[in-house]
Amino acid sequence: MASDTDKLTTTTVPLNPRPEVRQALLTVIIFCVLIAVWSALRLYARRVRHTPLSVEDTLFYVSVAAYYGMVVAFFLLLYFGGVGYHMNQLGKGHVARLTQSMLAVQGLYGLSMCTSKWSILWMLKRVFAVRMFWICTWIIIVVQAAWMIMTLLIGLLICRPIQKNWDPTADGTCGDQIAGYTAVSIINVIVDVAMCLLPIPVIWGLQVKKPYKMALFGIFGIGLSSVVFAIIRLVSLRKIDFDDFSYSVPEVITWTYAECGVVILVACSPLLRPIFDKLFRRFLSSAKRTDQYGPSYESRNLQNSANTAPKMGSKMRSGFMTVGESEESLELGDIRSEGRIQSRATASREPRPMDGKVGTWSPEKDLKMGIMVEKEVSQTVKLVK
Repeated sequence: MASDTDKLTTTTVPLNPRPEVRQALLTVIIFCVLIAVWSALRLYARRVRHTPLSVEDTLFYVSVAAYYGMVVAFFLLLYFGGVGYHMNQLGKGHVARLTQSMLAVQGLYGLSMCTSKWSILWMLKRVFAVRMFWICTWIIIVVQAAWMIMTLLIGLLICRPIQKNWDPTADGTCGDQIAGYTAVSIINVIVDVAMCLLPIPVIWGLQVKKPYKMALFGIFGIGLSSVVFAIIRLVSLRKIDFDDFSYSVPEVITWTYAECGVVILVACSPLLRPIFDKLFRRFLSSAKRTDQYGPSYESRNLQNSANTAPKMGSKMRSGFMTVGESEESLELGDIRSEGRIQSRATASREPRPMDGKVGTWSPEKDLKMGIMVEKEVSQTVKLVK
């Protein structure tokens, strides 16, 4: 530990050269850029699908705003709170700004994590309109709200009076801070695991081709990455030395911002499927046009759809629609119909525009968020007298 002669005397603290501090700074910058790009792509995806903003979009952008609030607090920690330096090097003003900024980070972290997970859960409620699934979703939503309140209260009440957080010389006491923050992280991991397991039974029951089912597992399975980051953050919390808080906290800061950033990206990624599909199809189309063995990808795909159309059939099985063979990709649309999950086969590869006529169907009207299987279908009906 540094001696008291190394005490910082300026209000603004020079950036500490320790690798842990630079790692935290790099992590924050990377996720700032990624979240900005993903947020813009989410808006563009809505425009591509011609769907208005919904509740989950509002929750998502609240979580993004809270994250950027955390970023502001991070730079206050770096340049005014003395993160990376030993506590005995900091003046009383530095310690006050350090702990006040950390309280702000903790509150904004709880808000960002809660609203981003609510955004995911709201999306899942739209996608899987099954009563038991809805009940489980609402339970997790309530637990997540309780977790956010718990996060805020521990930060505010673990030291009494609250001034004790940033003034070690103040009269008062602090509880077991390691135990309190560890409890918050453990509940966070449990909620993440529950959210990852939630869609599995419903996806397993969908009567679609195995590759499509695996693709859906992949889309919703990316949430496992948030579990990994939550566990790493939980482990790093155990290493904090509250007697030398400013020196030992950089690693926790790194994983706190990384975990929160990953959850935001996970909340956004499933809705970017139309953009990635569009780019992928364009890439394949341009590549196949130069293929000497046959027509372009788009032409072959349409031809294959027409050739396989008579195989298509649907029937109810275990509460789900059985969907016929298709080479088309699955997209997220609204699939609720009297509490059952269904799949709809349409007669065109691209969503048809709303024309306002009575009796016509359009994906923008009925399919806001959910699973939609698109396929060209020709059907022959034989009447037996």
